[in-house]
Amino acid sequence: MDTENTPATDSAAAHVVVFDSPVVSQDCAEALRGLGFRVTCLPMNEDTVMGLMGSRPDYVLTINFNRYLSEVCELLKVPYLAWVIDTPCYPMYDGAINHAHSFTFAYDAAIAARLRARGVKQIYHLPVAANLSRIERLSRQDSDEGLAHDISFVANLTRTEYNSLIQPKLTQQTRARCDALIQSLEQPSELFTLADRIDGGLIGDIQQQSGYPLAGETYLGTSEKLAYLLGREHSWRERIEVVRRLEARFALRVYGNSEWQGEIDCHAGHADHFEQMPKIFQRSRINLNLSRSFVEYGLPMRVFDVLSCGGFLVTNDKADLGKLFVDGKDLVVFRDTQDLLDICAYYLEHEDERQAIARQGLATVREKHTYELRMIDLFTTVQTVLRGQSAPMSRWYS
Repeated sequence: MDTENTPATDSAAAHVVVFDSPVVSQDCAEALRGLGFRVTCLPMNEDTVMGLMGSRPDYVLTINFNRYLSEVCELLKVPYLAWVIDTPCYPMYDGAINHAHSFTFAYDAAIAARLRARGVKQIYHLPVAANLSRIERLSRQDSDEGLAHDISFVANLTRTEYNSLIQPKLTQQTRARCDALIQSLEQPSELFTLADRIDGGLIGDIQQQSGYPLAGETYLGTSEKLAYLLGREHSWRERIEVVRRLEARFALRVYGNSEWQGEIDCHAGHADHFEQMPKIFQRSRINLNLSRSFVEYGLPMRVFDVLSCGGFLVTNDKADLGKLFVDGKDLVVFRDTQDLLDICAYYLEHEDERQAIARQGLATVREKHTYELRMIDLFTTVQTVLRGQSAPMSRWYS
């Protein structure tokens, strides 16, 4: 069903179909309308995808890459714009990403650069963003005071394929090899080098012992696929360990899915993304971000969500932090778990400094990291290429 709620606008304006996703798509649609585009929001199903044959919009936009939409848009010769905000996003490694009418924007510059090196021509870097207007429309109620905590962490704990489907079937020797690789991610690196340390013998042993269909894609090798699986397992373990150390010392609340239950004592249930989550960020004295270990450069939405709410953020390091924000001015970066504990203790005792950093973080997001600015970057890139000119892979990384 068409969910278009487009205000009156110039009928000659470009028409963008935005396919719905749980997050980000509506923020993009709102920004595009503000920029003067005609926007139609549609649910993702076979009927709406096939309906593009009749409507023939000027552009199609999705959150994350959809190979079937890429095929349809290629047939129609309609520019297909995919903003990839997840790691891993396995569909983006399909050969369809290299269609002439597909333009893919990855939130992680390292992924974009790697795919460029492998022959994907129209892959670009675009960090995620914040919708300040949506946050400002939230109502404040007395009942929200229960969401105020010393330290909050809003994140799901995702049980991994390795944990559930692979590890229980491995021999002791193969499991030890995998554990050593997982443990190696305790040493942060700017390069995702885990795949380079995975050989064909280990891949064969895992496939034979577990029966797991470990296969790559056109632009993703089998060793890289296994590296993602092991990296996700590391992040599962890391999140539990960090939260346990924090809750042993501070008044911490973790909001997320039910997988946290039984692992920690401070689980506070699910937080709705659009209503409850921003209020937690606004009211908590410290908000935590733990970017996943297998993400190379990119920052998750949580960074922008916290700062857009005027929240104080403490986060682990990623390369994009040095490109988009200033440590100690917009937010605070920790280097290891002991550093995190020390930082939390300090800023719980220094309210003026904490609030000043939170205010500056909000100001930086307002100036540089809104959805309007991201949509301008995205469409400027696409229109430059459509004119037959070259566009940089990233304006943050040369």
